[in-house]
Order: sequence, then C-alpha cells, then structure tokens
Amino acid sequence: MNKKNSFYFIGCLLLAIFAEVTLFTEKIGISLSFFVVAYYVFYFYMTKKETHTHRIVGIYIFICIWTLTLSFVFVANPPFYAVNLLVIFLLIGVHTILITSPSFLSWSNVEFLWYMQKKFSSLFKFSRYLSILVRKRIKEYENERNYAIAKRILLGIVIVLPILFVLIFLLSSSDQYFSILIEKMITHLVSFNIDKISIFLRILLVFVFLVLWIKTISKKSVIILKDKKEINRSWEQATLLTILISINGLYLFYTIFEFQYFFNDVLMNGFTYATYAKRGFFELIIVTIINISITLLVNRFSKSRTILIKTSLSLLIIFSFIILLSAHLRLSLYEQAYGYTYLRLFSHSFIFLLAVLFAFTMIKIWIEKIQLMRIFLLLALLYYCGLNVIDVDRFIVSKNLERFEETNLIDLQYIESLSLSTVPVLMNYYERNREMNSIKHVLLAKKELLEKRDVKWQSYNMMEDRARKLLASMNLDDETAENENGKKYRLEESKNEKK
Repeated sequence: MNKKNSFYFIGCLLLAIFAEVTLFTEKIGISLSFFVVAYYVFYFYMTKKETHTHRIVGIYIFICIWTLTLSFVFVANPPFYAVNLLVIFLLIGVHTILITSPSFLSWSNVEFLWYMQKKFSSLFKFSRYLSILVRKRIKEYENERNYAIAKRILLGIVIVLPILFVLIFLLSSSDQYFSILIEKMITHLVSFNIDKISIFLRILLVFVFLVLWIKTISKKSVIILKDKKEINRSWEQATLLTILISINGLYLFYTIFEFQYFFNDVLMNGFTYATYAKRGFFELIIVTIINISITLLVNRFSKSRTILIKTSLSLLIIFSFIILLSAHLRLSLYEQAYGYTYLRLFSHSFIFLLAVLFAFTMIKIWIEKIQLMRIFLLLALLYYCGLNVIDVDRFIVSKNLERFEETNLIDLQYIESLSLSTVPVLMNYYERNREMNSIKHVLLAKKELLEKRDVKWQSYNMMEDRARKLLASMNLDDETAENENGKKYRLEESKNEKK
C-alpha cells in the first residue's frame, strides 16, 4: 500500500471516528457543523487535483447546506431535525457529485440524473470489489488448508446457533433457577458489550462508506450524451383552445361566485366563516397544482403556440392566482377561529411558493428561452431553507397571544408542546400580564424540562442556551403557581375545546 492510499484510509478512519463522536454520541446540535467542516476539508484535499465545475450552482447548494446545518445551532425547530439531517446529507451527496461532474453536463436536465445513477452504480461495484479484495488478503495471510477449516467452523457455528437457542429456551422453561442463571449471564454479557459493539459497528460502517464514496466521486465516469429527440408537438390548436376556454369559463363562473363571499360579507345559511374556510382549502391547492401541470404540458406539446394559446394559458394562470388568494383567505379565516399551528403556517407558505412558481410560468409562456425546471428546483430549495431560517415556533406563539388578547381563547397545551425558542416571547408576555398563571405554568414546565437535561457540547443550541439563562433568572413560587394555575389553565383549555 503506497503512501497516498495509506493517508486516504487513515483519513477515512479518523473521519468515521469523528462522525461517531459528533453525530451518534449525543443529541445533534453544534456538532453537525464540525462534522460538515471536517468532511469538506478532507473531501477538497482528496480532490484538489480535480477540476471543479458548475461553480455558481455549486456555491448556491453549498450555502443551502450551511443554512440547514447552522439551523441546528441558531434555531430550535425540532419538527425539522430528522428531515433536515436527511436533506443535508442528500445535498452533500448531490453537491460533491455535481462539482466533479463534466462541465458540459447540464445539472437541470435528465442527463445529470443518469450521471448520478452511474455514480451510485459505481459505488456498489466498488463495494463488491472491496469484499473480493478483503477475501484475497485473508487468503494471502492464511494457507488454503487453514482457510478451508475456518470456513467449516463458521458453517458449524451458523448451524448450531439456532439449535442452542431452542435448547436454552426449553431448559429454561423446565427449571426456574436455570432460567434465572441464564438471564443473569445474558444480561451481564449484553450490558457489558452491546455499547462497545454498536460503536465499533457504526465506525466500521461509516469508514467503509467513506472509503467507497470518495473513491467513487474521484473516479472519472465516461458520459455519452444521446442526441436530443425533437419534442413531438402533436396537440392541435383547435383541441387545446376548446379545452382551455372550457376550463377558463368554469373558473370565471367560480370567481364570480367566490367574490360575493369574501368581499361582500355574505355567507350561505348554516355556514360560519371557519366552517366555510375548512371545507375547500386543500381542494383549491390541488386545483392550482392541476392548473400548473396543464399549463406546462400545453406549453410544451402544443403544435403551434399562437397568441390565442398563450392568452388562454395566461388567463388560466390569472384564475389560478385568484384561487390561491381564495385559499389564503379561507386559511386566514380558519386561523382567526382556531389559532395558528405548524400546518396552517406551512400551508400559507406553500401558497406563496405556488404563487411565485405561477409567476415564472407566466413569463415562460411569453419568453420560451427561460429554463423553468432550473428555476423550480432552485426556488424549492430556497423555500425549504427559508422555512428553517424563520423561527416558526416563536411566530406561532406571538400570533396566538395576539389572538388571545382579542378573543380570550388560546390552546396552551399546544403552546407548551412547542420548542424552547418560545420562552422569550412567553416571558415578555408574562412580565406584562402577571395575572396569567397559565403562562406561568408553561414557563415552569419548560424550566423543569431544561433542568432534567444533561447537555453535552455536541447538543449546544443558541436558542436553548438563551432559554435556559432566561428561565434561570425567573424567581417564581412553583407551588403557588401549580395551585393557582390549575383552574385557569383548565378553564382556557375547556373554552378552546368547546369552540
């Protein structure tokens, strides 16, 4: 093994050990940032002789990776943590493949997906090669006879293990003292070795993956681009105009019908605003997604994109904007009646994303050179990163407290379930409203939760640290708060349930 390979294997091993310390030992916080730095330092060192391509989009993805990574330090959004980890490592994989891919390969076309598929195929080929290499190495150190004996012993162990399990089960069932002895032996062995074995296996798996992954990325892959087939534009103008005019006519009728409810304060008998809002929100979102699909398909496959076709598509998008506005108003009405939650805020943000996508689709109808798929991918990634940057929990609590001032209704059980980033808002509100013992109860519950936590350096989060310092400065009588707050808290909860 030459010096370069030795350095490569040692580097992968050290990175695997570092991954164990930063990612698997404690709850992830600032430790993820350290691991990402270590990975990229090692990656760029190993590929320093490679020509890095797609620099602009590469920098964009790199910024998104760090936005999501630092959200574990500066924002407390537990509902995002599991998904963020998956997205971060997926983006790291795409980023490292992208910047070492051929410069002529367009990252927004299907060819890039074929290139990634080829890379992952190479990863499995390398894994098979590695297993063959390990077996050869073993044979080199052991003669043929010892190797054959070791195989037979291993086969005997595999056969006898199930038999031993069955026999131990039967003997334990027949004698209670023997059962207790076996149980003690197994408990002692497991408790002594399970942690060490699991740590060793994790380090081994990460080490093997890193060896194969970086070797796969650094290996050149030959790409033969197929000749692009001409798009079969076979959809006739008369047929398309019939379809689009019919759909636009339906939307015109719906728009006239819809405006009387939202702009004239008129509702059908038996409907409250909240009931009316809840009934159609998700259906309207599906309608807008169907509309954008129709627009893209017609724009791509129509035989001749005349002014009439473009105008009809533009009208379809305008009606889609009105439908999105209707969905937004419905959701706002529902929030006024029942308060703010994750799902309702994310629904608002998704409406905004759809509106932006429709705006670019409108431009695409009239300016055909725009590469819409690139814009959609970049906006989707920006949208997800934006959700992580915004302190959603803090916003939810602020809006719900404002609503409480107007309606005297609040779901404190839901407020208590939110993250520690809500503590500053709740404390400010409690300082101004000392009679709110139910808010006091929520703060004390969060204080008690923090006191039970033994936070290691890996789990450091700025918002959590701030909440801990603020709650530590509180001087409240816990017992009095419990006695006084019980009635008030249940009263508010019951009010919300009745509603």
